[in-house]
Amino acid sequence: MFTIIIGEEGEYGRRLNKYLETHWRGALRLHSFTKPETLLAAEEPADCWILGEPFVQALQEAGRMTRDFRQRCIRLSGEEGGDAFCRYHSPAELLHRIEELQKNPAAASGGTVTGLYSPVFDPQLARLAASRMKPGDLYLGMEDLGGTQAGEKNMGDLCYYIGLRSEEITEHVRETVREEDGMWFVDSPQLYFDLLELSQEEYQWFFRRLKECRDYGDIYVGLGSGILSGLPLRGTFDHLVILDSRSHERRHLACGRIRQALESGAFRFDGSCESVYREDLLHEDIQ
Repeated sequence: MFTIIIGEEGEYGRRLNKYLETHWRGALRLHSFTKPETLLAAEEPADCWILGEPFVQALQEAGRMTRDFRQRCIRLSGEEGGDAFCRYHSPAELLHRIEELQKNPAAASGGTVTGLYSPVFDPQLARLAASRMKPGDLYLGMEDLGGTQAGEKNMGDLCYYIGLRSEEITEHVRETVREEDGMWFVDSPQLYFDLLELSQEEYQWFFRRLKECRDYGDIYVGLGSGILSGLPLRGTFDHLVILDSRSHERRHLACGRIRQALESGAFRFDGSCESVYREDLLHEDIQ
């Protein structure tokens, strides 16, 4: 039995419900909600979610938009473009999208872990990572310096719970992240010393738990020189990106030497590695 939940406030939801009842081939269970708070209270499981923007926003605020959920969710929109389904298009198109989701359910495995390393402090490191990220991805700041103000949660706060190997570590991550354009960010601590308090085994445990929870897509980690040698690169990172520069000679030299060390096995890293020029990732007005 395939289960679909529709969350839509207006007449469109009722008409869509009727259309699916009439045109779906096979066993189908349909649930319709016209108020986001009713949907949140019901906590109904489903194979596919078709939701208007107020419902998506409510689920995001409630921390329910996990990676697995997003893969089974079709957003409704009054505008064309993007990955949402426009209400003014034929419902047959929507039916086709649902059938494709039924045939090819998204993979449930965790995403890849990519480290972005700068040999010198780069205030644009999180933005450089965002140029590669997609909605649902997570950025962890492990830079040498952070820009967070006193009282704001950051990666340093998470280090405390990682050291305890807290069973609620994924909850602590959700309490720490901030959202920008559908992507999730944990800011770097004010100084990287907080990151040095953990062992490599504790970091391995943390990344394993983070991938197993499937709350996020791919994971990006902004790395400074202070933490680079303290992380278990082997078995944790699938990919490393070294942020080179055309305009800074010493930075370019450092990047070349770091990459040579990685490829020689000095860090016991067995993933892939590439060098990119930061000037190619950022617009001229923020370089």
